[in-house]
Amino acid sequence: MKRPVQRLIVVALALLLVVPLGAVGLSQLLGPGPEEQAVENPENRPTADPAEQPPRPELPRPEEPAGLTEHDGAGAEATLTYLLESYDYMMSSGDVSVWEGSVDPNCQVCVRFLDNAEVLAEQGGYLVDGAFTVHSTSFEGTGEPPATGTVVAQFTQEESILVDDPSLQANQLSEETGQIIATVAWDGERWRVTDMTIAPPEGEASDAGGATG
Repeated sequence: MKRPVQRLIVVALALLLVVPLGAVGLSQLLGPGPEEQAVENPENRPTADPAEQPPRPELPRPEEPAGLTEHDGAGAEATLTYLLESYDYMMSSGDVSVWEGSVDPNCQVCVRFLDNAEVLAEQGGYLVDGAFTVHSTSFEGTGEPPATGTVVAQFTQEESILVDDPSLQANQLSEETGQIIATVAWDGERWRVTDMTIAPPEGEASDAGGATG
């Protein structure tokens, strides 16, 4: 149980490094890669005294913005923004309820993030820092009013520390900047994310091909 979780988490962190999100994890949730293997073998890491690990952050539960229930582009953009801005809380607390109401249960990447956060918490692990800043968002919908659409967000995630196992050396994660692309659908009451992918920062070429819509 530990392996998939740790792999997922890194990927989740990768929500940062991602690219073709349905693959395995956001960066590598956007394609399996070296990071995945590096975290798959925690036995290779030095041990650590749990008492010397950075303390678990005590973040307040983010409040849902009113826009989440608006059947328009602003509501769709608010939904993705909320998911990103509540990520550090979810990964530090293990409380997945902040995401559950805004993701489709068939969104494989989303479900991986939820499972990851829960297992991380069960293992006594947590994320320190790693907050997202959403710089801008845009929406393209289909239908009138739109029933489905795509939201693109430009973001920066601050550097963080992932304590996936308190008895092992923590993982240092660098700051990440990029673009996340989410497909969304209106369920009659609110927008739900049905898939997510991460593209490279603007101006950078992607080796994975054109994932930007």
